[in-house]
Amino acid sequence: MYDVVEDRYTKVFPFTVDRPDFERFLLFLQHQGPIEEVMVGVEASGPYALTIGHFLLEHSYTVVELNPFQASQFRKAQGKKAKTDRVDARSLAAFLAVGSYKPLTLGDPLYENLRELTRFRVDLVKDRTCQVNRLKETLAIAFPELGAHMASLESPTVLTLLTNYPGPQALAEASAQAMSTCIIKDSHGRLGSAQAQAIVSAAGTTIGLLQRQQALAIKLEVLASGIISINIQLQRVEAAIEDLFRHLRYDKSDFPVGGIQSLACILAEIEDVDRFPTLKQFLSHFGWCPQTFQTG
Repeated sequence: MYDVVEDRYTKVFPFTVDRPDFERFLLFLQHQGPIEEVMVGVEASGPYALTIGHFLLEHSYTVVELNPFQASQFRKAQGKKAKTDRVDARSLAAFLAVGSYKPLTLGDPLYENLRELTRFRVDLVKDRTCQVNRLKETLAIAFPELGAHMASLESPTVLTLLTNYPGPQALAEASAQAMSTCIIKDSHGRLGSAQAQAIVSAAGTTIGLLQRQQALAIKLEVLASGIISINIQLQRVEAAIEDLFRHLRYDKSDFPVGGIQSLACILAEIEDVDRFPTLKQFLSHFGWCPQTFQTG
């Protein structure tokens, strides 16, 4: 706590992320003076700032968000090399006292839910990409020939195939009829028995590392099952995003390009398009404006 009038720190203390300690912190703030004379700064560094920020906003306090990078540079400018919770608290209080910030406000629940889901979708896509890359790397060691027979190693057909027959050894031992049934069903008839026979033949003559097949088979099954699970999760999240998008005052046809998922992601971050007076300010909000860096 930093008292701007007396230019001094009054107290530094920890509290846990639960209602009793939040109430204790609220009581402490109430003893500092009227609500309109108290400003609370929270460092934008994860869920802790979000929960305490919303809690204080609901109790009508002025809350501002502090940039972690700027706060770190300010602490270093003070000559403080140590980094502890107590040092950070004092530094952030001083940083808040000398700066000018725009107070946070409680947002529209529709946009807040949309923002939460669109950001979660981005995380899921990154997770899937990571898992797909690991699957391809494992196949390159276990069964490199599979890519020559299947157009995409992350297709539902390949993923289901690998969960049922993880690795060339399991594929070579499988019956052609069972393989054909699996491939025809999962490819919706685009692939047939000839494709299944070609995969079985390639599995029998693979140059993959046979001495590692036991471990690689487990990896292939786990990775393929994980990607299928992420795909199911993505479908659920995207369906929820589409449902929220339908409640916005915008329509997909209002935009020249873009699907619902990409438009929902943009709208969730900016909320009201009309709050940007110019296109340049709109682009700058996303960091899309070119910047000039030059020396003498």
